Amino acid sequence: MKSSKITAVLLASMLATSAYAIENVTVNGEAKLWYQTGVKDTSPSGVDMFQQKAAVGQAAFELSAKADIMDGLKGKVGLIALDTLGLEKSFIKDISSAGAGYENGNYYRTQVWVTEAYLDYRIDNTSVILGRQALNTPLLFTERWNTSFNTFDAAVLINSDLPNTTLVAAYINQHNGGASAGNGTDTGFPSTTMHNGESFGFGSTYDSATNTVTDGKKAAYAFGAMIKPIDDLAVNLWYYDVNSNFTAYWADAEYKMSGLFFGIQNSGIDVATAGADNAMITAAKIGYTVDKLTLDVSYSVTDEGNSGTATIANAATGDKSKVYTQAVFQDGAVVGFRDTKAWKLGANYKFDDVKLTCLLQNTQSDAHSMKDGTELDIIVVTKIAKLVDLKGIYIHRDVDMRTDPDFKQDAIRLIASVKF
Repeated sequence: MKSSKITAVLLASMLATSAYAIENVTVNGEAKLWYQTGVKDTSPSGVDMFQQKAAVGQAAFELSAKADIMDGLKGKVGLIALDTLGLEKSFIKDISSAGAGYENGNYYRTQVWVTEAYLDYRIDNTSVILGRQALNTPLLFTERWNTSFNTFDAAVLINSDLPNTTLVAAYINQHNGGASAGNGTDTGFPSTTMHNGESFGFGSTYDSATNTVTDGKKAAYAFGAMIKPIDDLAVNLWYYDVNSNFTAYWADAEYKMSGLFFGIQNSGIDVATAGADNAMITAAKIGYTVDKLTLDVSYSVTDEGNSGTATIANAATGDKSKVYTQAVFQDGAVVGFRDTKAWKLGANYKFDDVKLTCLLQNTQSDAHSMKDGTELDIIVVTKIAKLVDLKGIYIHRDVDMRTDPDFKQDAIRLIASVKF
C-alpha cells in the first residue's frame, strides 16, 4: 500500500503525540455487507436475477478513532478492510468496489488501507485540517454509496470570521477515487476507489489491457464561500483549478419557506484540451414537505459541445453528482454529459421505522451513447431491532441507445450494516 508524503507525515505526527495526554478518545466502527444483482433483456441466455454471473458484492469492516490531542488540536485515524468472504465461489461474479488497479487482476482478496489520517487544529474562527480526509464540495467529494468510500490527501483551511459566511481554501495533492478506472472485469461495475486504496494524482489513467495506472501527478485547488444572508437562504460559490487539466466553477442557491423548497444550480468546466468546448449545466428544483411526505420535481440541461467537452460530475470518480436530477444508475456521468436534458420526480414518506423513496427520471441526449433513458428507483431504508441498518433499492430502466441495441434493465441492491 502506497502512502502519500502528507499521509505519512500525519501518521508519524499522531504517533509522536502519544507521549502527551490524549483525551476524549472515541472509537467507532461499522460492518457492512453489500450485494447487487441485475439483468438486461439483451443479456446472454441463461443470465437471470440472483445468479452468480449477474451479481456483484463485498463485505467491509471500518474502524476509526478520534481524539483531543491538546488544546485546539484534534486527530482522526480510520481504516477499512474489504473481503469477498468467499462469495465469488458461488454467489457473485465481481466485487463492487476497489477493483481498479493492478497486481495481476486478482481482486478477490482482502484489501486494507488507511481511509483517513488527519490533524484538525482550530484557533478562534479558523480551522486547519491536514492529511487524508473526506471532502464534501460540489465537484470534488467523497462518495459513500458503495462498499468503500474515496478520500483525499489534502490541506484545508476553513474560516468563519465574516458574518454569515464560511470561507474554504483547499489544496488536494492526490486521491484514491476511481476516475477513469472501472473494475476492468466482466461486469464493468463502477469502482469508486482504486485497488487497495492506492492514491494517485489528478489526470491519472487506467489501462484495462495491461491492468496498470499511469499517475497523472496533478494536484487540485478549491476555493469556496458558503453564505447564509438570511436563515432560510443558502448560497454556495466554488472555484476549482486542477493543474494543467481543467478549471471549473459551481454556484447554487437554495431557499426554504413553510415547507417549500426552491433551488437552482449552475456549473461550468473549462478543459485544457485543444478543440474542447466549455461545459455547463443548469438545474432547478422545487419541493414541498407536509408532515412526513416530501414531493419534488427537478430539471437540468447541459450545453452542446464537441467530443472533448467535459462531463460535469465528481472529478474524483467521474461517477456521481450533486446535480438535482441524478438517479441511481443514470447519475452524474449521464445528466452531466454534454447536450443532455433531464427531469426527475421524487417522493418520500417516513413511516415509524421505514423511509420509502420513489424516483422517476428521464434523460435525453443528442451526444451520449444513451439517446433516451427512463429510470424508476424505489428505495426502502429501515432498521432491525435498532441494531441492523437495512437498505434495499429496486431499479428499472428503459433505454433507447444511439447505435447499440435498446434494452430494459432491472436491478436489486441490498445493503446491511451494523454500527458500533
